[in-house]
Amino acid sequence: MGWVMDLTSTRPWQPVLDLPRQSPRPRASGLTLWRPEIVFLSAASTAVRSARVVVAEPALRPDAVRAQIEATQSLLSSVAEAQFPLGVRAAAAETRAAMAGSPGERVAAAMEAYRIHAELDNVLRETRLRAGALLEERGPR
Repeated sequence: MGWVMDLTSTRPWQPVLDLPRQSPRPRASGLTLWRPEIVFLSAASTAVRSARVVVAEPALRPDAVRAQIEATQSLLSSVAEAQFPLGVRAAAAETRAAMAGSPGERVAAAMEAYRIHAELDNVLRETRLRAGALLEERGPR
C-alpha cells in the first residue's frame, strides 16, 4: 500500500493548460462599424416651414379647371367630327379601287386614298399642336 492513484485526471499523459480567463479578441479587419452618436436638437439645423394653407394658383381654381375641361372636350369633339367624313371618304375610295375596271381608275382611287391620308395627317398635327398648347397652359404637374 505504498502508492496512491490520482483519480482527478483521466489522462495523465496530457498536460494541463493554463487558459486565459478572458475570451480572445478577434484580429482587426480594417473595417470600421457605424457607431451612432447622439445629436441634440439644438445642434441640428432647423428647417424652414412653409405656411400650411396656400392659396391655389389661378390654374388650379375651379373656374380655370372647368375652362380646361371644356377646351379638352372641344379638341376631342373636333377630332371626332373630322374622323367621320374622312372614314366615309376612305371607304368610298376603297370600294372604288376594288370596282376599278382599268388601271387609270385604280390610280385615281389610290390618289384619293393618299389625299385622305394627308388630310388625316393634318387633323392629327393640328390636334397635337392644340393639345400641346393646352398642356403648356396648365403648366408642369
